[in-house]
Amino acid sequence: MTYYTKQGSRYKPVTDPLLTKEQAWGFQGLMAIAAHRYCMGRMTYIVGCCADWLCTEWANLPPNVRTIIQRDTEEEFARDDEARERGDAYKPLGHDCDRREWERVRALWKDKT
Repeated sequence: MTYYTKQGSRYKPVTDPLLTKEQAWGFQGLMAIAAHRYCMGRMTYIVGCCADWLCTEWANLPPNVRTIIQRDTEEEFARDDEARERGDAYKPLGHDCDRREWERVRALWKDKT
């Protein structure tokens, strides 16, 4: 991938970018949060894939990213608990099998606090 910078009215290739591709796109930040938010509430194989990835990469994610994922997950668990108590057909964490996958992710911080 080539990066460009604007110089006057033209764009010129950057030969020595200041950031790696991962840093420039915020791979460990933006993409991890976006993937997590996309997968929350899904009822497909992607939930298990996302949970597996998060469990594998959790220690490598920056602390601020872990905090956001933890907050979002806890909020969805609260919403899911309320929906299950009411007997709603729609559950924010998906089916029981999906909720179990998110419980694996939740265990990353639940047992440590």
